[in-house]
Amino acid sequence: MMLAAVKTRQKGEIVVKSVEQPQLSADEVLIRVDYCGVCGSDLHAYNHAPGYEFVQGPRILGHELSGVVVEGGGGAGSLLHKRVTVESIQYCGECPTCRSGRTHICERLQVIGLHFDGGMARYVKCRSRFVREVPATLSNLAASLAEPMSIAVHAVEAIGKVRAGERILVQGAGIIGFFTGIVCRSLGAEVIVAGLPKDRETRLVHAATFGMVPHVEGESDGIRDKADVVFECSGSPQGVQASLETLKKGGRAVFVALYEASVELFLTRAVRNEWQLLTSYGCRPADYTRAFGILQQYEPQLRQMVSIYPLAQAGQAFADALQQKVLKPVLDARN
Repeated sequence: MMLAAVKTRQKGEIVVKSVEQPQLSADEVLIRVDYCGVCGSDLHAYNHAPGYEFVQGPRILGHELSGVVVEGGGGAGSLLHKRVTVESIQYCGECPTCRSGRTHICERLQVIGLHFDGGMARYVKCRSRFVREVPATLSNLAASLAEPMSIAVHAVEAIGKVRAGERILVQGAGIIGFFTGIVCRSLGAEVIVAGLPKDRETRLVHAATFGMVPHVEGESDGIRDKADVVFECSGSPQGVQASLETLKKGGRAVFVALYEASVELFLTRAVRNEWQLLTSYGCRPADYTRAFGILQQYEPQLRQMVSIYPLAQAGQAFADALQQKVLKPVLDARN
């Protein structure tokens, strides 16, 4: 038996209880989890948000995890006792989309912790081909941030194609917004991160740590110069409109967030400005390698953004995340 945080069939309910330890198939490894982050997708599933109807309870959530491989046979034996994280998007490798290299939008993709049980538990099983060894110089706490950092890497480098010297607006001061800004800064871009007035003394205070300029929506001075690229990470229809107000002619708008409501967009305006309207979903295997490097570079600063909860307090972590009391809740499965 092991302790796990289980989403029930009831909207907004997660229960920490003892469950059976996973049993392995031939191509799987067993990971003893150290840390597992609470992601926006976990919150959507927890609240039965539109687009997450496929997440049936009971389900152990969690796809941002790190730990140590403690069991695995066959070809998986080379991972035994290694510190690891996992690729959240688990792809078939055979469909036309996978064969084109776009495994993150596999036609038969499944996400650990959403389609099947994930890492908010003391142990989790995973197919060995989706397990990534953690660099020796990176802590397991930082490694639990590899998945969201990989999403930011994909949005900035593969989709947004940000270049040094460009002016970037990141709309939304959540963790994906911050990570997107950090990746842009690592490329030499100028970054403004925009949040709501309630974010002024909480989330936006971290901006200067990474060389980003904070901006509070609705302030009279506004954003004086138009952005070359905007990254919409707020998930808010109002955030979409606010970000496009700052985009210069010929600029690029990258939509990274997932939305619970429809968004109105007057396309004539986009056409006349020749805006590139781009979407970014998930990440590719190669994005994890780049994410490890960025996490190593900024680990001391990133630790200041993380709030750690014992696994037994998963319900409190979800509540605090929904109320935006914390920027990044991470569950400690060791306690």
